Order: sequence, then structure tokens, then C-alpha cells
Amino acid sequence: MASSRAGEQTAPIVVGTLILCIGKGAWFTCYALFFTRSIGLTTAQFGFGVTLAGLVGMIIGGPLGYLADRLGAREVLTWIAVVQGVAVLSFGVIHQFWVIILVTCVTIACERSVPGIRTALVAGLVSGPDRIRSIAATNAMAQAGMVLGAVIGAVVLSVDSHAGYVALILSYGTVNLLFAASLIKLPHVSSLKDRREKRAVLVLRDRPFLTITILNGVLALNWGMLDIGVPLWIATHTQAQPWVIGVLMGGNAAVLAVMMRRIARTGATVAGASRLGVWSGVALACSCLVYATSYHASSPMVYVVLIAGGVIAVVGELLFIGSGVGLSVGLTPHEAHGEYQGVFSTGQLAATMLAPAVMTTLLVALGPAGWLVLGAVFLLAGFGLPVAARWATTSARRRTLVGAGPVPENRAEYR
Repeated sequence: MASSRAGEQTAPIVVGTLILCIGKGAWFTCYALFFTRSIGLTTAQFGFGVTLAGLVGMIIGGPLGYLADRLGAREVLTWIAVVQGVAVLSFGVIHQFWVIILVTCVTIACERSVPGIRTALVAGLVSGPDRIRSIAATNAMAQAGMVLGAVIGAVVLSVDSHAGYVALILSYGTVNLLFAASLIKLPHVSSLKDRREKRAVLVLRDRPFLTITILNGVLALNWGMLDIGVPLWIATHTQAQPWVIGVLMGGNAAVLAVMMRRIARTGATVAGASRLGVWSGVALACSCLVYATSYHASSPMVYVVLIAGGVIAVVGELLFIGSGVGLSVGLTPHEAHGEYQGVFSTGQLAATMLAPAVMTTLLVALGPAGWLVLGAVFLLAGFGLPVAARWATTSARRRTLVGAGPVPENRAEYR
């Protein structure tokens, strides 16, 4: 009965996330060529704009999350979707460089803040064991939507016309507005404003949670390993043909979409989630060792090695995702999900921004030794999570948080 009710409450979010991420996946597949070919930005201008927007998106997650706790996660997420929809639609009519930069910063900031506040909304609507399952279902739909969107984006790229890009802009902008409309029907999640409570920002006092955020961010380098590191490695240090990159990425996306909900069950407790983090670090380190053995390997063995590395890496990524959801939700004090999820996502965004430099330095410049260094980093981060998780559940940590304001104790225990 409880599971059925949880499904009814979160159905608009799950379905809306799927549709929204189809548009998102299509747009982010095409936006580089839209700006450089259709609008006429130089690659340097485009790179500057995307980098600046990424920094803005990384910084704003925490403040928007705190705003969600104060005003209500549903309301803040609704307005973010409206702002993003209008901003995306404006790409069809603006052409000035600095206006494009400003609007890009707005769209990226909105896009990066949505997952954290969406998780806070689901956490506010659902309690008990159904909470993690509902969040995992939403994340699975997001992954599936991105995959489908990338396929649509590839079709738009094959046409490569201004009309096609504008049609995509209209579709993605409209989908954001429809998503906002669907959120209005959801129940209101109690906020600080409703209870007339005033408190300081909690998460910045929570050193154990910040430590977990950093360790999870280190493990999040596995996203850059697949998107940037492996393609660079294949191009510079192996004899493999480029088509294998598509096989690795497509297989990775398919496995994540199918298995993400199942892995979340193991991370339903803080202890379970921290163990997933350990095994994630081990699996990712093993994948690094396997990838390293493809150095100048001959065909067809090089393809066998690369695919084996990809299989182990996607296992590590699944465990990493399950660990992150379990720890970030399980260790969040009651009524502070917005700010905690916003800051937690900042660690992952930082890893995404640092990944190009890290992967280039380690894998291109150092060769096989770089894979060993990266594997060691994954191991250290993974084994650090249980230590940080135990620290995060001590009474001293709770007293620190309660001392900052009238906040109920965390419901999670290390068990």
C-alpha cells in the first residue's frame, strides 16, 4: 500500500524527468554545433562560455538548495523549470555574444541545480524504504531519457540545419515549461517558511558530510574517465579503431538505465551505501588496471581488453551511484534535503569540471602509469567512505548541527 502511494505521488516527477531528459540529451548533443555553426561563435568563445556557465552552475547549487528548504522544494523546482524553459527558447532569437553567454549561464545553472532539488522534493514526498527506491526510479528515468535524447540529437546533427536546431530549441524549451506545469499538481512539501523557523545554513558546519561529498566527488571522476579519458587513451596509446568508443558508451548507458533501480536497494542504509562506495572504488581501480593493459595491444586483443575494462567500469559506476544516493539522502537532517543535495551535487560537478585536465595529465602524458595513479585514487576514496560515514552518524556531529538551529536529528544510523 505504501509503495503504491509513493508511486502515485512521484509519478509526475518520474514521467516528467524522462521527457525532460530526452530534450536535455538531444540539446546537449547538438548545442556545440548549434553555437559554432549556426550562430557563428568561435570555438574559443564557445569554450569560454561553457566553462563560465559550468562554474556558475557549480556555485549556485547550494544556495538554490537552501532556498528550496526555506520556500518549498516543489515551488523552487517549478520556477527553475520555468526560467530554464524561457532561457532555452530565447536561444532561437538571440545572437549577441555576451547575451548568449548570460543566457547560457542561466540555463546551465538551472540544469545543474535540478537533480539535487528534484531529489529533495522526492525525499520530502516519500518516507521510509520507498524514498530510496523512488529516487532511484527517477534517476533511472533521467538516464534513459538522456540515452534516447542523444539518439534524437544524432539525427538532428545528421541534418545539420538551422531549422533543425531551432526546432530542437523549441521542443526542449517547451518541455521545461510542461515539466513546470506538471509539478504544480504535486503536494506541497513543508518548508521552513511554513513552520516560521529561521536557521543558519547547516551543511557548511557538517564536516563529515562535506568529507563524504569530496570522496564521492573523487569517485565521480569515473564519468570523466569514460567520456574523456578512455577516448583520449584509445586515440593516443592503442591501435583500436574509434568505433569501439561508441560501443563502450552505448553499452554503459544501456546498463545504467536498466540496473540503476536494482542497485539502490543495497544502499538503502548508510552502512550499505558506504560499502557500495568501497566496492565502487575497487571495481573502478580494477577497470583502470585492465585499461592499462591495452597499451599498444594488437588487434583483436585490444578490443577484448577495452570491452572488459568497460564492463568492470560500469559495475563501478553503478555502485558509485547507489552509494551516493544512499549516503546523501541517509545522512541529511530532516527538512534540510535541499541544501544538502545542492552541496552534494557540487562535489560531482567539480569532478566533471576537473576531469579534462586530470585525464589528459594522467592518461595521455603518463601512459599506463597514469592508469595506476587513477586506480589508486579511486581505491583511497572508496575506502574512505565507511570511515566518514561512521563519523557522520556520531552524536557529536548531531550536537553540532542542532546547535546551529532547531533541526531534528538525522534519522539514519550506521547499521
